[in-house]
Amino acid sequence: MLENIIEIILNYVDIDPSEITEDTFLRKDLGMSSLDMINLAVEAEDTFGISIPNSEIINISTVGELIAYIEKNK
Repeated sequence: MLENIIEIILNYVDIDPSEITEDTFLRKDLGMSSLDMINLAVEAEDTFGISIPNSEIINISTVGELIAYIEKNK
């Protein structure tokens, strides 16, 4: 799943994919904006067939937290 999330993230940031781990902070390390986070949620919803409300995506800080949320809500 990490690879799928990295592919989605790379649509919003220009970074070497090898630098993205589960401990990577979406905003602090990758510089994702609030709009990027909403778009990331929409793309994750489409990819994984889940729903991520805006109220939830703003509380997700790291790649690992996003993965955990997706796995919990599949």
